[in-house]
Amino acid sequence: MLFRTRVWLLGCLLLSSSPAWAQDVTMNFKNADIRAFIEFVSGFSNKNFLVDNRVKGSVTIISPTPISEDEAYDVFLSVLEVNGFATVNSGSVIKIVPRAESKQKAVKVRESGRAPQNDEVMTQVLRLKYADAQQLVALLRPLISPNSHLVAYPRGNMLLLTDSASNIRRIQGILKLVDRQDAVGVQLFPLAHASADKLAKTLSGLYAKAGPNSPNSIKALSHQPGNILIVVAAPQMINEVAAIVRKLDVKPKPDSGRLQVRYLKNANAVDVAKVLNELVGGSSAKTAPGGKSLFAGDIKIVADPATNALLITADPSDMNAINGITDKLDVRRLQVLVEALIVEVSVGVGEQFGVEWQSGNDFSGTSTTAFGGTSFSNSGGTSIQSVAQNPLSAGAGLAVGIAKGSFTFGSNTIVNLGALARALATQTDANILSTPNILTMDNEEAEIVVGKNVPFITGSSSTAGGVTNPFQTVERKDVGITLRVKPQISEGNTVRLEIYQEISSVDGGTAAEGGLITSKRSIKTVVLANDGGMIVLGGLMRDDSSVSVQRVPCLGSIPLLGEAFQFTENKKSKSNLMVFLRPHIIKDENDIRAITNRKYNDIKDLYEQPIEGGTILFPQDKGEVPEEFSPSQDFTLEESLPASSETK
Repeated sequence: MLFRTRVWLLGCLLLSSSPAWAQDVTMNFKNADIRAFIEFVSGFSNKNFLVDNRVKGSVTIISPTPISEDEAYDVFLSVLEVNGFATVNSGSVIKIVPRAESKQKAVKVRESGRAPQNDEVMTQVLRLKYADAQQLVALLRPLISPNSHLVAYPRGNMLLLTDSASNIRRIQGILKLVDRQDAVGVQLFPLAHASADKLAKTLSGLYAKAGPNSPNSIKALSHQPGNILIVVAAPQMINEVAAIVRKLDVKPKPDSGRLQVRYLKNANAVDVAKVLNELVGGSSAKTAPGGKSLFAGDIKIVADPATNALLITADPSDMNAINGITDKLDVRRLQVLVEALIVEVSVGVGEQFGVEWQSGNDFSGTSTTAFGGTSFSNSGGTSIQSVAQNPLSAGAGLAVGIAKGSFTFGSNTIVNLGALARALATQTDANILSTPNILTMDNEEAEIVVGKNVPFITGSSSTAGGVTNPFQTVERKDVGITLRVKPQISEGNTVRLEIYQEISSVDGGTAAEGGLITSKRSIKTVVLANDGGMIVLGGLMRDDSSVSVQRVPCLGSIPLLGEAFQFTENKKSKSNLMVFLRPHIIKDENDIRAITNRKYNDIKDLYEQPIEGGTILFPQDKGEVPEEFSPSQDFTLEESLPASSETK
């Protein structure tokens, strides 16, 4: 309080230091009490103030240069306006009250003329010549403070504005530009049914050809929330726009077609819904390259997998566009029948010939005995020693020996075999023909596997923690023929094929040898084939030959005579593998029916072919394919089902 008193005294000293004829005032206040400031203004203006008890606050003014008393009083009014207070003339005193209540007091009323450039609260009567007073209220209300008051008087086309004089002066400048003969009008249309956003776009597009300076141009805006349409146009255009709005703001009919259920015939509803939602929701789809919108309103598409249907919600104009796109997507897709021909031919030839000798006497005595001979190993695993122990184990082929009695060696009785000649010729031929076929839709991957699921031992254990607990781990793998193909039909009846072909088989092996041995031949490629044309995917041609000669040194090298002291084994094998493929494009129902009939007749002839053999006790029955499954006949469900007991 002491500080505020000193500030007020400082202001008084500055005022009294000037000569009596001077009217300049210097005001420098820092956080001074507003009541002390009011007393200071009352001192140099000789005006009486009645201060409301709610008038409180502090004032900071920096004015290094002197100003006149009138200008100082205007500064005083601005200080009150900044702090939320206002002056109201009441006879010989001036009331200082909260600004929110000033508009309800007896403030100064001006009927004409420009408002002064100060912050005194006053009421100004604004008379309009051309513009509509009610329309301008919505335009001017955002430009005045919340504590001010603006109302239209329609009968006199006037505006009553209670505000600070400086803001009233600004409003008068705006009205000078708006209140002209060519001035635009502002009309608000609260809509009951139509969307303000959509209606604004419709009106803007309807009057888009009119230039910005044309008297027929309009500007339509939407206000949300409230669903209010704001139209800015020339007065002569307001009535025309109002008539259009009345015709468009109508309640939609229940059967307006905004919701539609579309049952698809060929395409998958889930896939089509995904494509359409990406088209509708994508940022690139909302605006075409020319800047025009592809769809007028909001669109929602939901798929029902159970009925293969689309539930579409859209405006009638958008509904036509969605139906047009759906018609092009819901078409019968082409199919491709892929026929594969796998031909494998293998030939094996083997020749064996050799003579073995041995000589020895009975080893049971104590006399010195000489023994010796020749022994050659062969792929059959037999030798003269094994035949001497068991003459019946000579193996395949021709075996001729010379024996003289037998003798005992240890606890075994052995044939005294002096010579053994063996000769064997083998030939194996194998022709394997496989024709896997598979039918699939265009651009869809399909796979056919024909084979066995073979177990492969991957691990075993006999003890665990000192406790006997034998177990084996087994992994099963498919062994056989695998055909995986993905066709893609191109122009000109050509088919692009992504193919994986595998042929595998078990070639022997046991657990003792480390597991089964499998052979595998596979092809992975991408080819281009014509419709119905056969192409070769790949092949393997292999020719192996080996010659093995075992002989006694020197003696085995003598011509002719050396044949009795050697063993010769020749092996030769050839294998040819070729994979052919032929695609057929299925364009319509007739194509699939023709191919199905051909395949059905082939398997029918093969199944019903009589099987040779059988006996009187066990005759071979002829197989018959059920007639109701013939593709050449059309059976209804009732005809294909067996008759009930009542019918019988």
